[in-house]
Amino acid sequence: MKTKISTLFALVLCIFSLNASAIKLSKDATISILTCAPGNELYSLFGHTGIRITDEANRLDIVFNYGTFDFETQGFYFKFAQGLLPYQLSCTDFDYFVRSYHREKRSVYSQTLNLDSIQKQYLMDLLVENYQPQNRSYLYNFLYDNCSTRVRDIIEKSTDNHITWTAEPSTKSFWNLLDEYLRRSPWTQWGIHTILGSPATSTATTREQMFLPDYLMYRLDSAAYNGNRLVEPIEVIYQAPEQDLSTPWYLSPFFVFAVCTLAFILLLQKYKSRRLLKAVAIPFFIATGIIGCLIVFLCFFTKHPTMFPNFNALWANPLNLIAAFFLGKRELPWIINKYISVYLYILIIGFLLWFLFIPAVPYASMVIFVWMMYLCIRLR
Repeated sequence: MKTKISTLFALVLCIFSLNASAIKLSKDATISILTCAPGNELYSLFGHTGIRITDEANRLDIVFNYGTFDFETQGFYFKFAQGLLPYQLSCTDFDYFVRSYHREKRSVYSQTLNLDSIQKQYLMDLLVENYQPQNRSYLYNFLYDNCSTRVRDIIEKSTDNHITWTAEPSTKSFWNLLDEYLRRSPWTQWGIHTILGSPATSTATTREQMFLPDYLMYRLDSAAYNGNRLVEPIEVIYQAPEQDLSTPWYLSPFFVFAVCTLAFILLLQKYKSRRLLKAVAIPFFIATGIIGCLIVFLCFFTKHPTMFPNFNALWANPLNLIAAFFLGKRELPWIINKYISVYLYILIIGFLLWFLFIPAVPYASMVIFVWMMYLCIRLR
């Protein structure tokens, strides 16, 4: 019964009573950073971070969460694509928070901050201030402003930016960091690599690496404040069972693209039919054109900072949509013939440049380069 009263009290306190002076923590209150393991859904592939406030004197055990969004937001998907989807700071009961990760079989870890009572109160006041209706929303940015970086920033602010972050020098790029989580989902990996521009190949600093919850947890574990450890050793709140969620190699984009390309080439080499060639080419010109439109949209009409330049536009050209319309005609207009020739040269140059100094194209897409070059040569 006490737990139910405590939970109800905490939720009512969070929802109705939070203001700059609503909660005065006792001297025994603790503040912990919760790190949640990656999940299976796209939005949970990289894990999650929350801040737990525990204070028995106030019957308080709650979690502040900067990763909340509302599917009912008007124009949700369009705003998400534009980088204009508002995320919010939410507050929930700790038991409810952990149960949700238990259901999803995602481990939860905790690190207690070694702060004095004044700093704990200051951090709590900052959270309460952030939770005000006029402050709780922010424009989410996956690499630079998310549930993990917000936690890092508020910890730094509560300690007057006197934290010493220690880590071994790293040459990892944002791509390298993301790939650590995407290898088990190769199709998602290919998709993200396709839409992210070359800025994502830049090396991430120690501080920038903390956009990933796991990296924040490990950086906190080695961080120092006033010559002492910033946090207590990592504690396991819930250990999920091991799961093998990897995708078989024969279902990877590279293998599928390679097999399909080889099969189509053998088919078209055996049957020298112009009509069959066009029937095969049209869907691929449409698909690459649509992907090209998406890349152009992300590069020039969104707030995402790592989309331009994107060298995947060398094979995913929006003009392919127009070319696809004319491929169905008996005779190709001269301008379409000219476009196919120019597109072929672009593909050849892009393929060669990839070997030299453009790493920002996934390996699977190099098969698409080869396939589209073959189609252009046959269509000319």
